[in-house]
Amino acid sequence: MRMFHVELNFKSLFYRGFLVFILLAMVSSCIRLQHSVEIEDYVLLQNGKEILGKQKGLTAFLFEGNQTKIPFQQFIDDKYSVGSYNDISYNITLQDYSFKVYVYEYAEIEKYFDVSQFMTTMNETDANIKGSTVKFIALSIVNNANEDCLEENSLYQQIAIKYLKSLKDEYYNL
Repeated sequence: MRMFHVELNFKSLFYRGFLVFILLAMVSSCIRLQHSVEIEDYVLLQNGKEILGKQKGLTAFLFEGNQTKIPFQQFIDDKYSVGSYNDISYNITLQDYSFKVYVYEYAEIEKYFDVSQFMTTMNETDANIKGSTVKFIALSIVNNANEDCLEENSLYQQIAIKYLKSLKDEYYNL
């Protein structure tokens, strides 16, 4: 009779242990939820497009694309007559300084940045989409000495940000 009693305790301990193991396995295997960040105006992201003579990538000015507008590349071509929708770069003069602006293609944005951490707020139905379906637009700007103008310690950062914000606002207000 004693063996039967020991056997019952062993089975109940086994079942309890197995249930605890299953519960811990389920809890530890759950997918961690990622929090998305909404881009209210723009975000500056490090280590973007690489240019000749620089060891690290450029800082990018990233903002949300508007699918109810024409594609951003078309907007830039119409405004600056760059002659291409691919690999766009153009020269501008701001406050008597010369700059070169680089427009990222969407594949480059995904290559250099983890855009999955950002949330889109301007989602449209297929009937409302006029332009491209890209979710984000990124630009970088350098001066005539190939210095990153969006870098944190750049003397040109405020000039560059002011220009890029006005360009973004002009695009949004088409």
